[in-house]
Amino acid sequence: MTANDQSASKFDARGLMNWSVILAVTLAILVAGRSFLIPLAVAVLLWSLLNALSNFIQRLRLVGRHMPRWLATTFAVLLLLLANYVVYVILVNQADALQKAAPVYQANFTRLADQLTEWLGIEEMPATAHILERLNVGSLFTRLGGVVGGVIGNIVLVAIYVGFLLAEQRVLPGKLARLHRREERAERTHHLALEISRNVQRYMWIKTVISMLTGIIAYIILKLVGVDFAATWALIIFFLNYIPNIGSVLGVIFPALLTLVQFETITPFVYVLVGLGSMQFMIGNVIEPALMGRSLNLSSFVIIISLTFWGVVWGLPGMFLSVPIMVTFAIICSYIPALHWIAVLLSADGRTFGPQKE
Repeated sequence: MTANDQSASKFDARGLMNWSVILAVTLAILVAGRSFLIPLAVAVLLWSLLNALSNFIQRLRLVGRHMPRWLATTFAVLLLLLANYVVYVILVNQADALQKAAPVYQANFTRLADQLTEWLGIEEMPATAHILERLNVGSLFTRLGGVVGGVIGNIVLVAIYVGFLLAEQRVLPGKLARLHRREERAERTHHLALEISRNVQRYMWIKTVISMLTGIIAYIILKLVGVDFAATWALIIFFLNYIPNIGSVLGVIFPALLTLVQFETITPFVYVLVGLGSMQFMIGNVIEPALMGRSLNLSSFVIIISLTFWGVVWGLPGMFLSVPIMVTFAIICSYIPALHWIAVLLSADGRTFGPQKE
């Protein structure tokens, strides 16, 4: 082996070790700092959504004129606060009803389990009996309430972050321009920030509109069938729709399973399963691609990997944040020559967000 080969081998080993250390430290920071990073990430996404909503309001003409930016932002904040209030009212108004219905659902679940064991010709299934002893639907709702309470506890912190981001967004372009003394690099950094902001805002806006449409249609279907707590399920389906691929499936399975323990016949179950399944298929395969277009251009496999990774690292909030984080990462890589190959691998067809290679 020549001296050059030995030098290259040492360089590759050193580079691999450096990258391994960087990845390990980054992962440790993500896990250890999740209580700080999750509210911050949520605040950035809400800030992006507020800007997207503000841009939409500003494009509307009021008495033949466009609305001033400050007024459009004020309306956007008020609409977001109104949406949060509606969510709060739905959860509070139906919390007591959920607790009262829990024993009935548990009894119906036990009856269905007995019918299943009888149909299978098994006198008793030890595993099922053990599950039924430990299953307490009321406690499940209590735990769910604890999770919601934890989220509400972070709302104040998220609101503070969003407020400061809105206050400083006017000076952010100037800060970015001063990151580099060379005008060319400063302009490139500024363009990168605008590209990230534009794509994340577009994703959040379109995803929110599609999720609202999904929730409204789901509410109509569940109400027509007579499913209990249709408003709560519509709200859950709205939030689940932010989770790529898996969220739409869960948004069909969960309400459909409720019908099995609510009704004595299987007909409502079939109605809900077919109705919600058809809706999710049409929205996910026709409407959403038509609105999203090729703006994200992320590989489906990469989305699943991102969903799994952030779900493991940050839990359920990470699953909601997975695609915006991946979009941001793909854009950054597309503008950095040394990382452009990563952007190509993350894309669906090899086309990246940044300047295209000839």
